[in-house]
Parts: sequence; structure tokens; C-alpha cells
Amino acid sequence: MKQNKNFSRALLAIMIVFGSVAAPVRLAAQNGPQRLTLSEAQAIIAAAQRDAARKNLRLSIAVVDGRGDLIAATRMPNARSTTMDTAIGKAMGAAIFGRPSAELAARSDSPLYRNMNEVTGGRLRFFQGAVPIVRNGYTVGAVGASGASAQDDEDNVKAALGAVGL
Repeated sequence: MKQNKNFSRALLAIMIVFGSVAAPVRLAAQNGPQRLTLSEAQAIIAAAQRDAARKNLRLSIAVVDGRGDLIAATRMPNARSTTMDTAIGKAMGAAIFGRPSAELAARSDSPLYRNMNEVTGGRLRFFQGAVPIVRNGYTVGAVGASGASAQDDEDNVKAALGAVGL
């Protein structure tokens, strides 16, 4: 009886904590009108590549949906091979938490963030360089870049979203 009561309390505490973290991030349904399309993801990547080329940056760029699942990604010529996983991981974190990855970096040592990273197989990257894509108040995805300084990565994805009107 005491074990059931403790389990119920623990479950309630988890629900309260998760609910308070997830409540501000309204995720769009995968098949709803808020869905980020492949053509939009490709347009974001093309805009990010143009911006990076103008600044002589060699980046990997990734666009994910609201769940953090990859829609499209590219690695520019001469970008380091490790940048692709980092770009995807940054974008996944920004989408899942509905926050720019720079904000996540400051909290990356918290138990919640460590557990979420463990659940995703260690694929999240809590470094500056990704921003969520929000449409009508819903996080429909995120875009992340890697290969330059953290600030240059973030500036690149923001410029790309601005260029495509998102």
C-alpha cells in the first residue's frame, strides 16, 4: 500500500514538472495545418547557404519538425564532418523545448535536460546556433547550424528564417 502511494506521488510530481515545462510549448499536430513542409525546409536551407556563402562560412544546416524529427539537412563544401550531427542536435533541442538553443545551453546540466538527452540517445546538442520555427503560436520545427562560431551559427539561421518570411 505504501509503495503504491509513493509511486502515485512520484508519478504526480513527474506530471506536474513535465506539464509546467511543456505547457508553454504548444506543439502542432503532425498532420495539422501548422506542419512544416519539405519545400519550406529546403527554402530555409537554401537561404542559410546563401547567407553563409556571403559571409564565407562553411556550415551544416538542419531543419526538423515540431517533434525534432529531421526534415532536411545539408553540409556545405569544406564544412567539418562533425558539424552535421551538431546542427541536427541543436535543431532537435530547439524544437523539442520550443526555445533557442542558446537558452538551453545555460540549463543543459539540469536533470530534466540530461534525461531528455538520454531518451533521445544522446543526440541533443545544447549549444547556441538553433532557433525554433513558430507559426501562429505553435512550434512547428526548428533550424540549426554548426561550423562557425556559436553566434555566427545563430545569426545564420535567423537570417535564413527572415529571408523566407518565417
